[in-house]
Amino acid sequence: METRVLRSGDTRLEVSPLCLGIMNLGVSTDEQTAFAIFDRYYEAGGRFFDTANNYGAWTEESLGTRAGDSERVLGRWLAIRKPADDVVIATKCGAGKLSGDRPLSGIPPTNYEGLAPEVVRRELTGSLQRLGVERVGVYYGHVDDRERDVTEIADTFSALAEEGLIAIPGLSNTMTWRLALARAHSLKHGRPEFGAWEQEHSIYWTRPGYADGSAVTGEMVDYAASEPDLTITTYSPQQGGQIVRPWMDFRSYYDHPGSHDRLRLVHRIAHDLGATANQVIMAWQLAGPKSNFTYRDGSSTHALDDLAPRRAAMLPIFGASSVDQLDEALGTLDVKLTDDQLALLDAV
Repeated sequence: METRVLRSGDTRLEVSPLCLGIMNLGVSTDEQTAFAIFDRYYEAGGRFFDTANNYGAWTEESLGTRAGDSERVLGRWLAIRKPADDVVIATKCGAGKLSGDRPLSGIPPTNYEGLAPEVVRRELTGSLQRLGVERVGVYYGHVDDRERDVTEIADTFSALAEEGLIAIPGLSNTMTWRLALARAHSLKHGRPEFGAWEQEHSIYWTRPGYADGSAVTGEMVDYAASEPDLTITTYSPQQGGQIVRPWMDFRSYYDHPGSHDRLRLVHRIAHDLGATANQVIMAWQLAGPKSNFTYRDGSSTHALDDLAPRRAAMLPIFGASSVDQLDEALGTLDVKLTDDQLALLDAV
């Protein structure tokens, strides 16, 4: 399997082009199935796993799980299988429980623990223990902490990279301007900057007027396309199965005519290629969505038509609850989109 490179400062980290998101493994998916998925992914050359300190917290009452159960099952697999040192783990903090006697919520009051320096360090220690490793490849602030100056958050994660506890600092569910300020601050002071930006993205764009900082927007693509050391890592590219299940509703912020048109487009391209719609979406993301923000008349030296497309580096984080679903996702690497197909997918 080919690799991609994540960057931060002088650090270069090779990762698999398709990251296995394991939020439900060891949580709603049993350990035996989780191990089978891990084994198949590894056998296929996959080396990049994405988890978080709070996976398991959302289902404490319904399933009897605990925060960190996703990390624990991966840690047990690592301890038993003893894979090569080239495995890269991404995990997160900041969206764990602030108060143990209240549930987590996606809307305020969220009960999120936040990104205070002492919280970030404490939670990294816990994640390392559950995973059974000494460092992680990517460490994300899971949800931006708007009660804190983002430069303080940047310094907290830079310090962890400088101490060798993490390789690439990351931020997730964050507005463009906040990430831009954080990166500029780190670069100004010669410190490791946020190099991975985890946001929700599939084939859809949010409905007009909606922006909560979690879903990729055209502005985010434009910013990332101008930052060669920044990669957008996308969660939920398959939209929880909605892409291939026409009876499922669109998520509210994607439910507008443009999304319906784009879903039909993806299925048409999939039919033409003999692929699945999920594979087409992730192949498009791997190609790098094109920024559609341009100077109206080109540049001072080139006509608009002569300017090369500006594409954002993007890497999908896919989920699988069975080996068959995993194999479908891995088939993405065999999908070759034509220039015409890319142009259709890039159009807003």
